[in-house]
Amino acid sequence: MSEINTLAAFYAFSGGALWLLGSLLFIGFDKVNTQANRWLGAFYFILACSFTQLFLEEFEIGGSFLIHLLELPRWAMLPCLYMAVSGYVSPSLPKKDKLLHFVPFLLFLVFSLVYLMPKFFNGQYHLPILPPWIGFIVRYFSFGQMVYYWIVCFLLLRRHQKNIKRVSSFTDKIGLEWLRYLLISVLVLIFIRILSISSIHVTYYSPILYFLGIILLAYSTLSQKSIYAIEAYQPPEKDGIAPQKVLNERLTAEQVEELKSIVTRKTDSEKLYLDPGLTLSVLSGKIGISTHELSYVLNNGLGKSFYQFINELRTEEAKSLLLSEDTKHLDMLGVAIRAGFNSKTTFYTTFKKATKLTPKEYIKANSKTS
Repeated sequence: MSEINTLAAFYAFSGGALWLLGSLLFIGFDKVNTQANRWLGAFYFILACSFTQLFLEEFEIGGSFLIHLLELPRWAMLPCLYMAVSGYVSPSLPKKDKLLHFVPFLLFLVFSLVYLMPKFFNGQYHLPILPPWIGFIVRYFSFGQMVYYWIVCFLLLRRHQKNIKRVSSFTDKIGLEWLRYLLISVLVLIFIRILSISSIHVTYYSPILYFLGIILLAYSTLSQKSIYAIEAYQPPEKDGIAPQKVLNERLTAEQVEELKSIVTRKTDSEKLYLDPGLTLSVLSGKIGISTHELSYVLNNGLGKSFYQFINELRTEEAKSLLLSEDTKHLDMLGVAIRAGFNSKTTFYTTFKKATKLTPKEYIKANSKTS
């Protein structure tokens, strides 16, 4: 028994870590992504209630009423995560339907107040007999909710990462990679929960496994970056949505070819791609066409996203710089910045995807041929 209790103590560690993490997010410790962070903080608070409940049940601390109070907000946990993710990927859009996501929680709250709570205050109160399907829903709804909201959150993030490549030539600060790792950590917790029900061995070690998952959650959360400075610089069409009047316009094949020639010639000859902060809006302004026309020409005329188009030109520039005698004194970060990349990570990733070689391998390969 003592060994089991020792392992179960990790529930307290997990709960304490989540209470602290949720508090940091609520008070806005880093002053970024404030509204979304508060939703994420609410998610962590409710998750902390779950681990606190597990700890109290394992050690038989507290009464049934306290255990039930800790269980009450559980159906609001995943909707809070959804609101947080939605806030990170589109902070400027109003969340008109947010109350709908909390309807199941409100229904469960009413059910608890009417059906379950009276027994805690009246020992002679007998629970009415409910249809079996209601008991089934109460018991297993949270599992279905976990899977559904995780998938929705993942699709929101994936769509965001796809859309930003239509309007921006850099993704380091707005790609929300930290959020992807956070969702992976949540998925790990969901799998532990499912496996602990079906396997006694997983159940035994689940307190430690949960705690490790919480560490991953905390690391992902605390490594987030502000996205607002980038978004404020982008045009209203940053999510790839143009006004309806523009969407109804059509470019002929001849117009596409003409604009394609203008775009490629002007971008290349004036080396507009060397601007590390270049966006779809900025480039369209320099060329003298609308963002919708530029996006249409790139997608349908060149078969590329804005991100691909600009970074391919930067890669060609980097090739020249790597082999030039005038830039031998530069390190790889210096070459990346000269070529228009805003980080060495993006430079390495893009360069290797285009050439199948790292920059150093490219230098060696071309040194041998020359």
